[in-house]
Amino acid sequence: MRRFVALLAAAAVGVALAPGTATAASGYCSPTGDYCYSTPLRGGAVQLVLGTFSFRGRVRVCVRSPAGGPRDCRTFRLRRADHGIYEIDVRWSAHFPRRGPGTYRVGFAPLDAGSADLGPGATFRRRA
Repeated sequence: MRRFVALLAAAAVGVALAPGTATAASGYCSPTGDYCYSTPLRGGAVQLVLGTFSFRGRVRVCVRSPAGGPRDCRTFRLRRADHGIYEIDVRWSAHFPRRGPGTYRVGFAPLDAGSADLGPGATFRRRA
């Protein structure tokens, strides 16, 4: 878990220093540390990242486009990472449509927990 939190912090610092047409704006860890998610910018591409040790299986990721536009959802399988952590780490542009500049909102929800999103949504901003 320490490795994941360290990666999340490093991603946040990298985002603050990286130029590009998108910026990652947020991430969240549950109060118990059971899961963390973020929208880091890596190599100019926005990643959608969730790490957990408390659940397995599939996760629904929904992205709402700027200005209250449509909500696009995809399902991803959590993959085993290091130290008992399961994660998804996908490039936003490979799985979701670009719907113009503005702030995009991302929600993560494990499929076995119903339809409720985990915690507050993460965001990222596209400038172009």
